[in-house]
Amino acid sequence: MTSKNYLCRGIKENIRRNMFLTILISLALLVVFPVYCITGMEGAGHIEAYMGFDGYQRILLRCIGPDSPASIVVVAAAVLYALLGFGYLYSGEKTDFYHSLPMKREALYLVSMVSSLISFVVPYLVSIGMAYMIGMVSGGNSPYVLKITMMIIGLHLLYFLVFYTGAVLAILLTGNLFTGALGFAGIMSYGLILDAAVTYMNDRFFHTLSARAPLFTSWFLSPVVVYVNSCIGGENLAEMWSGQGVLRGGGIEELYRNGMIYGVVMLVMLLGLNIWIYKIRPSESYHKAIAFPKLEPVIKVCSVIPISLLAGLVFSAGMKHVFPWMVVGTVVSALVLSAAFDFLYTLDIRSCIKPKVTDGMILAVLALVVTGYRMDITGVDSFLPDKDKIETMSVQLNSISDAFSYPEGYYGRDVLNEDRLESFDPVYQLAKTGVAYYKQNDGNEEGKIMVDVDIAFHMKSGKTVYRNYYIPETEEVLKAIEEIYDDWDYREKIMPTYYATAEEIDFLYVIDHMGRRMQMDVPQNKLEILYKTYKNELESMTFSESSKQRVIGYISAEQKRQDSYSREDYMATWDLPVYEGFEETKAMLEELGYPIIDTIPAEEVLRIRLTSSDDMGNTEGEVILEKKEDMERILEALSYGDGRYRVGSPMEYGVNVEITWNDRFKEQWRPLYLMNNGTVDDILKELHID
Repeated sequence: MTSKNYLCRGIKENIRRNMFLTILISLALLVVFPVYCITGMEGAGHIEAYMGFDGYQRILLRCIGPDSPASIVVVAAAVLYALLGFGYLYSGEKTDFYHSLPMKREALYLVSMVSSLISFVVPYLVSIGMAYMIGMVSGGNSPYVLKITMMIIGLHLLYFLVFYTGAVLAILLTGNLFTGALGFAGIMSYGLILDAAVTYMNDRFFHTLSARAPLFTSWFLSPVVVYVNSCIGGENLAEMWSGQGVLRGGGIEELYRNGMIYGVVMLVMLLGLNIWIYKIRPSESYHKAIAFPKLEPVIKVCSVIPISLLAGLVFSAGMKHVFPWMVVGTVVSALVLSAAFDFLYTLDIRSCIKPKVTDGMILAVLALVVTGYRMDITGVDSFLPDKDKIETMSVQLNSISDAFSYPEGYYGRDVLNEDRLESFDPVYQLAKTGVAYYKQNDGNEEGKIMVDVDIAFHMKSGKTVYRNYYIPETEEVLKAIEEIYDDWDYREKIMPTYYATAEEIDFLYVIDHMGRRMQMDVPQNKLEILYKTYKNELESMTFSESSKQRVIGYISAEQKRQDSYSREDYMATWDLPVYEGFEETKAMLEELGYPIIDTIPAEEVLRIRLTSSDDMGNTEGEVILEKKEDMERILEALSYGDGRYRVGSPMEYGVNVEITWNDRFKEQWRPLYLMNNGTVDDILKELHID
């Protein structure tokens, strides 16, 4: 009974002592909730409805939602209440007083936490309740808005406790306010710093890590990041609800749920850690930088290593000799930071400049890390498992698929996991070539055509490894790509026509050599026949044929779509390249009155200007052609860039083609490139292109 009385009196006394901070927090909450809501509701009547929410409901969601300024108040209140409740640990007299009370430290901790929570929760609930009443009186209430409001309240209160216990942990581990502030910043951001060091080191030293891989995200490495990401905005959170309260928008629901689960786990861990540390924390720690001297070298080593690596990476970025300057920047940063930590611990300049065991340990670990990355001792770029260990492989030929535009049904497909090949010899050959190339080279070879390919190894062990290879175009590479491309099971899925049937196309347009987009005014059945004809010719084209043929125009397809939330209609558009060998498609277009000619007539052209540029964008050569026979040779070799594969093609992307028309009102809307089949070699020599 005595313990209960002490607890109750302690909580009441703490609430009374917290009153001045509670008043300040209450004023801040009144501003970010009811005052913000009043001002917002003034103009809500002029805001249009969206996702089934009228203007008043949208404003109410914006005012009480997690993207309101309330998030800042929650974090600030948590830190200030923690400092007010446990700041006595930074004073010897106050520490002796509190620890002399007839209460266990667990009870002292509980008194401070409960009193801080009550001091915040009461004004928070009153303020958000007032804002909701204002919104309800204005006509912004609905069952869905109420559900979202309850979710927001749970999110804010949970993360108030998370940040509160995080701030208390920083206080318990330190002996003064300055190191306590640094400690809290470190607790909240260390995971992000470590993740950034690993990510940027991977980017600097490894060439084959694929951006398509589901890499470990930094989302869960900091409570601040999780809280911010969970605060996705009132209106966006409203997307979770529709109709008769049926939950939808699974991604948003998962985001909120994961944030709540993460918050509960972090709260339990921090709470348990705080109580344990509080019980063993020496009372005389108030005069020290770190309450536990044995943690000083651990904190120093763990902090200096990733920060030094990041400093070295930033310092050497853009340097001609990147690696030596990175080493210099890393070592200097490590020495300076080590001295700074030693001075922070001792406040003695002479002590911080003396060599210590931790300095040697830091330099040794940095040397091991940098050398390991430099030599790729983990075998990232040399990864090539034996075939008998691989179950299936997947490949995405970016040099081909990136040349197409696709309907909306294509986007979001996980090609490297959905399209698995059991017969993967040519894919394995590409990976083998990529591994061999990066053993001898550091990246793009000047003057060579490079092939971009993503590959996934689906191992029999259940593990999947993703790699990206950017390798020179060789006969061996072209042979492997041709074998992959000409396999119907693969080619079918990379064609844009695979993702929309003729019946799903609402409108077709023709784009000619002038870039003019002309809607085809013909019966729907004719459009469907044209699309099916084109689809057959595109999907039947082999890799060898695609590398030789020019793109002479486009068929632009439009599909009527409806936004799943606003219910508003819009048109999804994608362009389909017409190759010069598509005889049936060209014949049907001519029959329908929308012909696409193979070659621009020289009679329409006044002159052609060709320019070549170096890697810096500076003009190297220039040729102006005005003779009809010279212009005809150029015009017969011109192709559109879109739809042309960036592999196996004689396309001269380094040559810019400018056409001056006889009709001065004509304009060239889309870029045209030369496909050099040997007919314009003499002209290219004048541009300094061999």
